[in-house]
Amino acid sequence: MNPVAVFHTAADYLRAHRWEVPTYAMLAGLVTEAFRVVEQQLTTQLSGLLTPNLRQQLDALFTTEEQAPAHSHRPYRLTTLKRSLELMRPAAIRANIQDYTVLHALFTHVHPVVQALDLSEELVRYYARYVERAQVFQVQQQADKKYLMVLCFVVYQFYQLGDLLTETLLQAVQTHRNAAQRETQERVYRQQQDSAGNLRQVLDGVVAHGAALVELEHVAFSFARTNAEKVAALLAWLQTPDVAAFAQLRQTAQQLRKGGGGSPTGPYYQVVEERSRALQRRLGEILRLVAYEGRPDSPLAQALTQYRNRAGNPGSQPLATFLKAAERTALQEADSPVSLYKALLAGHVADHLKAGKLNLVHSLSYRPFETYLLDAATWAAQREELLFHTNLTDLRAPGPFLDALQTKLATAFARTFERLNAGTNPAVRQRADGRPRFLTPARPAEEDAPPTRPLFPEPGLISLHEVLHTVNQQCRFTECLEHWSPRHRPPRPAERVFFAGVMAYGCNLGLTRMAHATKHVAQSTLENTVNWYFSLENLRRANDAVVALTGKLPVSRLFQRAPGQTHTSSDGQKYYVAVDSIHATYSYKYFGQDKGLVSYGFLDDRHRLFYSTTFTSATREAPYMIDGLLHNDVVESTIHSTDTHGFTEVNFAVTYLIQVAFAPRIQSFQDQQLYAFAGMAVPDLAAYALRLGKPLDRSLIEAQWETILRLIVSLKQKHVTASTVLKRLNSYSQHHPLYLALRELGRAVRTEFLLRYMDDQDLRKRIDDQLDKLESTHQFARAVFYGQNGQFRYAGKEEQQIADACKRLVQNVIVCWNCLYLNEQLFQARPVERQALADAIARMSPVSWQHINLQGEFDFSDEALTDALRFDLGALLSVEWEAAEG
Repeated sequence: MNPVAVFHTAADYLRAHRWEVPTYAMLAGLVTEAFRVVEQQLTTQLSGLLTPNLRQQLDALFTTEEQAPAHSHRPYRLTTLKRSLELMRPAAIRANIQDYTVLHALFTHVHPVVQALDLSEELVRYYARYVERAQVFQVQQQADKKYLMVLCFVVYQFYQLGDLLTETLLQAVQTHRNAAQRETQERVYRQQQDSAGNLRQVLDGVVAHGAALVELEHVAFSFARTNAEKVAALLAWLQTPDVAAFAQLRQTAQQLRKGGGGSPTGPYYQVVEERSRALQRRLGEILRLVAYEGRPDSPLAQALTQYRNRAGNPGSQPLATFLKAAERTALQEADSPVSLYKALLAGHVADHLKAGKLNLVHSLSYRPFETYLLDAATWAAQREELLFHTNLTDLRAPGPFLDALQTKLATAFARTFERLNAGTNPAVRQRADGRPRFLTPARPAEEDAPPTRPLFPEPGLISLHEVLHTVNQQCRFTECLEHWSPRHRPPRPAERVFFAGVMAYGCNLGLTRMAHATKHVAQSTLENTVNWYFSLENLRRANDAVVALTGKLPVSRLFQRAPGQTHTSSDGQKYYVAVDSIHATYSYKYFGQDKGLVSYGFLDDRHRLFYSTTFTSATREAPYMIDGLLHNDVVESTIHSTDTHGFTEVNFAVTYLIQVAFAPRIQSFQDQQLYAFAGMAVPDLAAYALRLGKPLDRSLIEAQWETILRLIVSLKQKHVTASTVLKRLNSYSQHHPLYLALRELGRAVRTEFLLRYMDDQDLRKRIDDQLDKLESTHQFARAVFYGQNGQFRYAGKEEQQIADACKRLVQNVIVCWNCLYLNEQLFQARPVERQALADAIARMSPVSWQHINLQGEFDFSDEALTDALRFDLGALLSVEWEAAEG
């Protein structure tokens, strides 16, 4: 849906096939006409599919609840459906549920029409996002295609709201569990303190009662007494105060048991029951209205169907076969079984959604796994062509690929342990327990030495506006910020408006504060520009333009440690979120009692930040690692490093298949298990206290080979983002055969890497250096994102990502300006001085910002006070008034 992208693709295609390239006007005209024809065909086809009833329902979206003109307190029905509240407050959840109910009713009518039109997901998203940005009158006035736009909006918004309510459910359940576990621990601790006396009393009573029972046993089995005497002694004992006191201990024991003393889980389920109502206020309607689907024979799916059919009232005998034994026992003993049942049901629904046993069919993020891959029919018909275009022809058959991997693994085993046994690995020392200790060489002192003369201007000398302007003059990154509507676009705003928008988000100042702080940019103009031009895709293209310019500069090559390779790395940086947002979660380790998110950034060895994204702090970083490697159009990584948080065996497998060497820095890597294929000769690892896992199963990988290829082709063709599909795949854990096959393949790749990591100290040093480069950019990011105490103040996912993309754009622009400045110094230096200057530059980093004035300037000149207000203090002090009577 981007005519400019289609134009460039067509031109590239013509050049690649050595066909004649027409003039710009002719090719642009062809592309524009093609878009117009497709839209005309769709609107014509749609007019024949719209029934009078459906047309009336869509027209109703352009009216208000009352028969009166719209205003801020009486919005159009279409306006109210745009308001997805990405918050965890019960009121916001209720508003989302109301919108979901309205959209569901519309969706049941429009979905058959969308299927009949065979609209692609990209086309639906494009028109839907246009409706989100546009005013209602702007949509309504396009009489020829307004129904197509609104149709797509209903479908896309229904999908988005379903995902949002699902995220609400998952986060609410996790928060509920964390709170219940925390309160259980606190309650158990208090009970241990409070019940010590009661427990001692019960134990003393049991001991005394036991002693009395021993005496009664002697009486009962005594031959010196008659039966009548025995009965009399028993009756006399029953009348003693000790028996009455022991009877009272039953109540004390029951209190101890109710408090958790008699339960292996303590008072956990009691706490869950007590906190259930708060959970129900958030999730009751979600479970009742959102159609999660599972296998028909699934006990949970049946219980969920019963719950919906009974309008959220499970009744006295709800289906409980999906519950664990301990949960069923707790349900029988609960004071309010219905409350406990609802909490347990919500918890199991969340677990099954994560595990892929429940799915949301009409969804973007929670669909069945198979729907994310290329269509099976398309794959069967175009397999060879797809493998050729994605440069994966070497993976056509699993046999040769796995044979080569097995040979490579055997060579790594032999070389590493041959050098260990011979003592020829200079970076290995023996520990006291016999285990090897692998050393990484320190950085030479001359690399840390400061340059003999300053290479950058004085601190604060260059304004950020000047930096943005200078770099924009060289690469025109603002031209990448295109209007959402490629046709019928209004006059383009001035460059300063784009700079103001980038700084407002990138420096975390906010649009209002930025508009108030500048003289030549009106707030309405700034807000309108951001609305129509600042899409996430546009900002990523703007970043790509700056990154590409930096890569062209000769000076940037000085920062590469291994020419011919592109070494990249990724890491997450934590940020507080100062507003209520469903996309921010608690993390006591990083945020204490507050919420936050992760900005996950990618850096190459030339200090170019080529990709970033955001997600909740409770999400693991590993699924997002592949996104940055595949979803950028400038940096092609050959080796990629992360810390331990980015490492999984599935990531090892996927990166190996897309021909990127994955080289993470794994904490305590000596404790990782090594693996080998069955029948492979492996040296004795016992002498080095290393562990060998069970043999790898080639048949498991071969059985899933076609699905593995479909997955990799889907990722390389950007049919789906890696984070979306890998999060679903990882959540399936051991139950999904594709996960098991990728894990098996990843174990082989990881073992080969670990063996090289042990053997090659230079590899360890390069990994450390690249990760150090990335960690140095974290302080840089804090300096740039200084407004609002460095806290995100955006609740919506898209706005959080736009702010993150603008922050990255500011960082990339500063790095690019620094490289331009250093390149200028090299150009102006005398030939005899250039090598020494180049060596000095190579030892430093272009990630420097002390000379950039990020926070603007105060104007204390007399001219700035020309229009200052002046007050007549004498007149002001003489003002009198009388209080009104009555």
